[in-house]
Amino acid sequence: MSQKRTNYFLYTKNKSKVVKALKKGNIDQGAFSEIGFVDEFFSYLVASDFFPFCEETYPSPRVKKEVASWFLLASLIGAKMVGEISFRNIPYAIKNGSLLNILGFNVGPMPGFNSKNKKDRTFPVDQDTIRKYFKDTDPDKLTKWFNNDFCRWLSKKNAYGSGIFILDASFIPIPDNGNYKNAAYVRLDSDGKHAEDDDSDAKITLCYKLSSLLNTDREGSYYIYGGARLDPGNAQGLYEGKDLVENYIARGGYISTLLIDRGYLDGKMLTDFKKKHKVNWVIPLKSNMDAYDEAVGLSRAKDTEWETYRIKQDRSGFTILKEEVVTFSDIASWKECSVPINISVKRTTDYKEGDVSYFVLAHTKKYSSAAESFNLYKKRTKIEERHRQLKGWWDLTSFTSTSYSLVLTQVLITLIAYSLMQLYLVRSDMQNLARKTIATIKKREKRGRYVVICYSGSNYGVFDIDEYSFIIMDLPLVYKKRLKKKIRLWNKDPP
Repeated sequence: MSQKRTNYFLYTKNKSKVVKALKKGNIDQGAFSEIGFVDEFFSYLVASDFFPFCEETYPSPRVKKEVASWFLLASLIGAKMVGEISFRNIPYAIKNGSLLNILGFNVGPMPGFNSKNKKDRTFPVDQDTIRKYFKDTDPDKLTKWFNNDFCRWLSKKNAYGSGIFILDASFIPIPDNGNYKNAAYVRLDSDGKHAEDDDSDAKITLCYKLSSLLNTDREGSYYIYGGARLDPGNAQGLYEGKDLVENYIARGGYISTLLIDRGYLDGKMLTDFKKKHKVNWVIPLKSNMDAYDEAVGLSRAKDTEWETYRIKQDRSGFTILKEEVVTFSDIASWKECSVPINISVKRTTDYKEGDVSYFVLAHTKKYSSAAESFNLYKKRTKIEERHRQLKGWWDLTSFTSTSYSLVLTQVLITLIAYSLMQLYLVRSDMQNLARKTIATIKKREKRGRYVVICYSGSNYGVFDIDEYSFIIMDLPLVYKKRLKKKIRLWNKDPP
């Protein structure tokens, strides 16, 4: 983005010009700031052409764009990075040096984006402008933009580093308020999952259902969204999952392995994934299925060669829990699924309680060992932790409006911010941070280095404290007095 002044104004980084002005006491403004994680992250977004992409493709609800779409999106993403959820607080976040006051992307004071204000505004845009803009955005167009345009942009950045994807669904509980549109009542347990009939602690809860397609690798070093949609909580789920997978493939995406939540158990759909799209999949079976019974029955044969998967011992060295796995091929009792499948069984023996339980996985690819299929599927079970991060640290469910368009905006902007951050961390060889929560990352941000940002005309420069101090100490007295007078004006002190 080059510096220009039309309806808004961006400073250009040019330290040499600012140094010349500073040495004569002629800088227009100066501020202490701190370069931390969020600054570096936004600098990456600027360098990666993300904001011009947003301006060109976002489905703006306005015929006349008085405020640039990219700026409004940047405002929401920036607010997410510091935990702001209320539109009322977004202008405050915008002013914060950790957001848009950053290297290469510094927004200066202006009389509003539409230049209608007689005096310079403290903030570039009013919170009500932001709220109304996203409230007026068409929900269907926003979902389509996320699943097509945004995910295509990620593809161009090679964000989807492997062919391993997770198809999952999660409920988003909301307050019992009939003004929430497109929500539905569902019986959920204490963990926010669909409750079994015999769960006495379950409650009828108003909620949405978030279906998502998530890319990861075998190491689980990153998680980046390849598609998502928000539906009423009672949505059946199969159509939504199929839609996400087929849409991703239709736009040129590659899926080698799909790790699927048990809620998507549908033989015809899984057959199509394999036959039509050449996608291998792994999915757990339910205990009331014939294929489950057949595999568990085979595993009980005396000649079954179990492979030890995990052993848990007490402090005395005695085994208190043992997991063993085995795989059977050519299982034909799943009549609705017309592709060859393999079934892996995990037998867990709890010696302390005297219980034996089974967990059964169906998969189209025959792995080198039964353990490999269970290790791979662990990537899907870990998504529960990701959901907790999004709902907790990222305030995914803390809605400040019952408007469906604003609820959808908050959900999708959260997924966008999360995916962009994951991409940045992986591209920066910071995969260890990609596994951590936003709270941990915020702690790291606080350890950033303090700097002084000085402005001169349309340029700005960043100085560390020592560098800035030495320049000031060497100024001739006349220039020191000039600078002192300017500093008083910045702080609105009396002369």
